[in-house]
Amino acid sequence: MKLNLRCLPVGDLPYTDIKLTTRLTVKIFEACPFLAVMPNAAPGDSVLRRTLENLPGVTFQDNRIVFQPDNDEFRQQLLTLDYVYNNPSAEGFEQYKMAPYFWEKYEQILTRIKPVETVVNILGPFSLSQILSTEADFQLLEDRCYRKLVIQSVTVKALWVINKIKQLSPETTPIIILDDPLINRVGDVKRQYEAVNRDIIVNMYSKVVERIKDTGSAVGVQCFEKCDWKIPIDANVDIISFNAYSYPNNLNIIAEKVNTFLAAGGRINWAIVPVINETTVKSLTLDYVERRFRKAVEGMINSGVSPKLAYNRSMVSIQGNIDKLPIIFAEKALILANQLSKKIPVIK
Repeated sequence: MKLNLRCLPVGDLPYTDIKLTTRLTVKIFEACPFLAVMPNAAPGDSVLRRTLENLPGVTFQDNRIVFQPDNDEFRQQLLTLDYVYNNPSAEGFEQYKMAPYFWEKYEQILTRIKPVETVVNILGPFSLSQILSTEADFQLLEDRCYRKLVIQSVTVKALWVINKIKQLSPETTPIIILDDPLINRVGDVKRQYEAVNRDIIVNMYSKVVERIKDTGSAVGVQCFEKCDWKIPIDANVDIISFNAYSYPNNLNIIAEKVNTFLAAGGRINWAIVPVINETTVKSLTLDYVERRFRKAVEGMINSGVSPKLAYNRSMVSIQGNIDKLPIIFAEKALILANQLSKKIPVIK
């Protein structure tokens, strides 16, 4: 799949005014608007909450996630989820809808701009399995039925989003980014639970990815911790989005696999613009982030990745959430990422 995206929208935004979010979206990400997360405007607005809303066994009590799988209502909800998953329809997906704070404005942007691409983040399957496991004090991935719950839950959320986007702008390609902040714990889970192996985790991703891609959409996995990127690559994702500022060499040890991934049409998002704190952002310059980006990419090239693929299949972004930064510095980081994206070399 050919994607034009060179600057990936990333991170919770700092605004309390929806007009400011709309302005920034149209100004910087007009070619690829995204469903913004605005926790300062709507406490509790998060990728986590929008993904968990209306899932079997999940309720929210004082902003705390409660997972109660041992009752008749949960079992009936599982049957309904299974039916919707296997008999996809707009009407069926509607019971798993999300209600993000920015949704109405996002719909208006899609209807007016009709962009080539658009980005929506939902929680990835591995992180969902660990969050629900924590609440229920057991490991979902050990049980085939619970793995099915995770796969189907993430999938129907993605399909609801894709269906809505296609209703508003049929020619737009949805890009579903599976935010998976806990994928760095895969090794710990495998060591602690003998029944959970690598094949189970890759298969879980593969089933979610396949269903999303069957709609003509693209799918990526995003994690800003150091992790094993062979898993999402083996699951046939289109994009991997990693923390290139803190872990610039994370991909170098799997250079051969990365080269194959890029040659097959995959893309890498280098989250290279640091947003650690106000002081860091205040001192940033375009020259500095460009040098960091080129050094990181050249390191991967020196490990064996084709220079043409390394640059031509790259995009860039900020390093993470910016909702805690003053607006002036949050915007500076986003503007720098956008400026950097225009300086990525194109090698013929």
